[in-house]
Amino acid sequence: MLKELEQFKTELAEDIKGHLDTALHEKVKALIGDERAGMVREAVEQLKLERILLGHDKTGLSDAQKTEFAKFVKTVVLQTKSGEAIIGDQDSRGGYLVPTEVANAILRIAATVGVAVSQCARWEMKGDELDIPAYGGSFLEGEYLGVDAVGNVTGITFKTARLIAKSWQLAFVLGKDLLAEATPAVADWLMALAAEAMSNMIDKQVFAGTGHPFVGIMASKEVNTYSLGSGKTGFDSYKVIDDSSDVIASVEESTLDSAAFYFSRTVWAKLRAQKDDAGFYVLQLAGLNPQTLSVSPQNGGPKPAGSILGFPVYTVRHLPAFSDSAAGTKFGVFGTLKAVGLGMKNEMEMDRFTSGTFGGKEVALARQIGMVMGNRHAAVISLPQALTAIKTASS
Repeated sequence: MLKELEQFKTELAEDIKGHLDTALHEKVKALIGDERAGMVREAVEQLKLERILLGHDKTGLSDAQKTEFAKFVKTVVLQTKSGEAIIGDQDSRGGYLVPTEVANAILRIAATVGVAVSQCARWEMKGDELDIPAYGGSFLEGEYLGVDAVGNVTGITFKTARLIAKSWQLAFVLGKDLLAEATPAVADWLMALAAEAMSNMIDKQVFAGTGHPFVGIMASKEVNTYSLGSGKTGFDSYKVIDDSSDVIASVEESTLDSAAFYFSRTVWAKLRAQKDDAGFYVLQLAGLNPQTLSVSPQNGGPKPAGSILGFPVYTVRHLPAFSDSAAGTKFGVFGTLKAVGLGMKNEMEMDRFTSGTFGGKEVALARQIGMVMGNRHAAVISLPQALTAIKTASS
């Protein structure tokens, strides 16, 4: 029965792909490019699949609410007087605040398409700064006491990790033809566009941020580093069983329950195809673990691309690709993203520009409107012992 259900879902998903509004897809592709539009389309397809199977999707919005959001965007873009009642509050900076329920819906979609948004420890931020506990000392054991004995006092020093919200924005252009009709389908595309862009940037900051504005795992001086042995200067020098075993051992055991490997998809493509001296694949089924892949990840985030020694493998586009292979280069991560604090302000802002250069062209001359959607969020590593960066040998 379970197999038949999975087959039905697969066939239904394929049918949705064939019937999704290709006109909208082409218009979005013209705005943000083919690859990005394809990712947004996947999110829209998932929303439609959920509505068919469950009667609702992860946004939690009704068709009426989506229509109102599409009208809101159309009104902001065109600024027609007839829509003044639809426009949300305009804040002191001149932008229009996206309705709260829509902002929350965008964040829910982001949690399904981004690794970091779905797996990091979430902290709700009311203001622009929030101090959270961070611990960099050794893990404690305590002690057993003898009869009438005095125990030792262990001093525990907690550091403070400060979440400082920074402004993120997505700038794009909208033609009047895209908003000719304010429909739920248009709302799905707009929400998925914002969610995919935001989750993509948060992934970049959590893994590869250099301090502008956030320090990511690869750049952190506090995160463990596992270096390959002398002479192993290429990414393909990583022994998927031997080195992975040592990498796993480098992370505090109590954090392993939610740990995973993270690589670029091009690096994972090489690692999963490693063979032993007899020509057999080192990883069973080339890294595919049916049990891992059949279970939906927590928070509905991206599914793992495979597994190593029982730990899921996720691919992240912001980690070095196989073509970047070089000596002394960090190229992978193992550990739990729960060790990273992600502060989110549950509000989004939208601004419009009738002139200015967007994507290399003056929107006024193209009869288009420049749109900027913004959100404030923060990221900080709060438990570095729960993470290890994998690095090639220097020589």
